[in-house]
Amino acid sequence: MANRGGSTLRAGLVSPAQRMMHGSITNNARRAFTAGPLKAVPAPNKNMTEANTTPTKDILETFQRADAVCFDVDCTITTNDGLDLLAEFMGVGAECEALTTKAMDGTMDLSESLEERLNIINCTPEHVKKFIKTYPPETRVVEGVKSFITALQSRGIKVYLITGGFRELMLPIARYLNVPTENVFANRMMWQWDEVTMMPTKLVGFDDSEPTSRNQGKPEAIARIRDKFPYNTVVMIGDGVTDLEAVQVTGGADLFIGYGGVVARPTVQAEADWFITDYAVLEASLQRFKVAMIGSGAWACAAMTMIAHNVRPENGAGLFNDEVQMWVYEEDVEGSKLTDIINQTHQNPRYLPGVDLGSNVVANPDLLSTVKDADVLVFCAPHQFVRGICKQLVGRIKRNAVAISLIKGMRVRPEGPQMISEMISRYLNIDCSVLMG
Repeated sequence: MANRGGSTLRAGLVSPAQRMMHGSITNNARRAFTAGPLKAVPAPNKNMTEANTTPTKDILETFQRADAVCFDVDCTITTNDGLDLLAEFMGVGAECEALTTKAMDGTMDLSESLEERLNIINCTPEHVKKFIKTYPPETRVVEGVKSFITALQSRGIKVYLITGGFRELMLPIARYLNVPTENVFANRMMWQWDEVTMMPTKLVGFDDSEPTSRNQGKPEAIARIRDKFPYNTVVMIGDGVTDLEAVQVTGGADLFIGYGGVVARPTVQAEADWFITDYAVLEASLQRFKVAMIGSGAWACAAMTMIAHNVRPENGAGLFNDEVQMWVYEEDVEGSKLTDIINQTHQNPRYLPGVDLGSNVVANPDLLSTVKDADVLVFCAPHQFVRGICKQLVGRIKRNAVAISLIKGMRVRPEGPQMISEMISRYLNIDCSVLMG
């Protein structure tokens, strides 16, 4: 039940693909050259169809073009509910857990649940400090979520935490995940202050002006984010019905991904656009950028050694496809085709003998199949051939691809010289950066 309201209102802005390709992909392309106690996880609902556990093409594309991803925290980022864990720490866990379940299932008003739980917990600031020390963030986060958030941030995707939990308990989690404090929307505890020491001493309630303190608060928080930043696509990830609300209101999220790795709630399972129990599924579904090299001379092969190394998952933070296609002008070398030799030995004996290009480099004699679906085109062919290459590529490259030119020289015309990067950009109507030492 993806909400398209937010995107429709922003239809006149630069498309996410344009911004992604011209911004984060361009930056990421350059990287190719620069070197607590756990709760039991319920079994999945056997009656749930597989319809929303495998995303449709539209849902996957919406996810991949996200400008911002908003996470619930309790039972989505952490293995437990923070307030319930604090209650357990205070010796009143059983009384609070039932109230939490009612709020998350939608059978109890959120603000009422918060008020009753705080009355039961009745903690002091010292209790909160001891709790955080007893349960540090690294012992509480769900497996895989830190890696997934890092992968989002490496792509320039903004991450927000929007939680009905309390800021006092959430900020250590945010710091551990490298999420800026200003990107955290959470409730605030209110304290009675000692008139002599001017220090907080007694919990007296919570700040009900925070949007996360009430039902429909999460779409309100997202609306505030969208008012401040012109995001075209916002994704919400959470485990409860208060998270599901984020996609049910115009101006809220554009896509809701239900997370059931800690608690699988039937309503969320049934109504999520996409339902997952493992963050590795989402991380594997992030867009990975394909790099193609146009050229196979000495300079192209030298550059290829760096590219092949830096696109590997362990070096490129999962930003790139591991395989790199390299267009090779076919030649015979001692009775064998040059492409066959490169693919078998991972070396180019004609132009850079003795240097390993990388086992993930695929030599290809066909120019068009080399560049098919490539996000980053690296041009490193003799300058006198580039115009002819560009003519072959017109209308045949991926929309919103970007180019990098490693080519020396320029095109000489009667009307004056033209930089090779300018020629590439004009012929193919794409951005072209220049990398030259």
